[in-house]
Amino acid sequence: MNTYPQGGDYTPGREARWKYGVDVAVKKIAQYGRGKKYTILDIGCGDGSFLHMLNLRLSQEKISHDKFEYFGIDGDKGYKNMIEERGGNFINGDIIRLEKLMSKLSFNLVVASEVIEHVDETDVLITSIKRVLRPDGLIYLTTPNLAAWHSRIMLMCGYQPLSTEVSNLKGDFGKGVLWKKYYDKPIHHLRIFTFKAMREFVEFHDLKIVKSIGGGYRWYDSLFFGNILRGLAPVIIMLLRNNQALPETDMEK
Repeated sequence: MNTYPQGGDYTPGREARWKYGVDVAVKKIAQYGRGKKYTILDIGCGDGSFLHMLNLRLSQEKISHDKFEYFGIDGDKGYKNMIEERGGNFINGDIIRLEKLMSKLSFNLVVASEVIEHVDETDVLITSIKRVLRPDGLIYLTTPNLAAWHSRIMLMCGYQPLSTEVSNLKGDFGKGVLWKKYYDKPIHHLRIFTFKAMREFVEFHDLKIVKSIGGGYRWYDSLFFGNILRGLAPVIIMLLRNNQALPETDMEK
């Protein structure tokens, strides 16, 4: 049986994982044509923390919030009020059947942050995202890195990597005493990628990698792992677009 993400409440480290995605969204919204709205779809939106970060940045940059429209989709309808209170639109439903839920909607930016690792049918998910993406639209994707520095050390010492688990009832089997209180409950990671696997996966689905960097759960992770050591980064961060789309701008490089 498939297990799909429900989004979830705020967890530490989201700001670090989302920073580049928010940067891209803010610049794109600022550059968007007069009288038009830049549309964003946040998959597995949870409590809308990405929208909250985006709203704060737009206020700091003195950019009108009327220049964009946000849609958040999640399997837990309990997040509806949180999203709407932050000025967004909430859609309750299955994230791998996006085109059935979106009617005729299409989006300039699709945010899929810490989502794909929870999905068994990853090919169906990425195809579904492409179907609701505008021809020149972007996908902001993040996911844990199986080849992260800590995973390599744990494997070398005979422990289960943090981003993986072997049970639907407990998440700490094989991870050692230090991690039991953090991983007691399962997080239901079904598909864990390395940078190489993710690159081959998105290219197979005819997506162009505009940018590929390493990230993590702390602000300084990008300093250590951003480019040169990205293969060791805790988190894979990619900005993607359809291969048939227009060439990327300097802002996206």
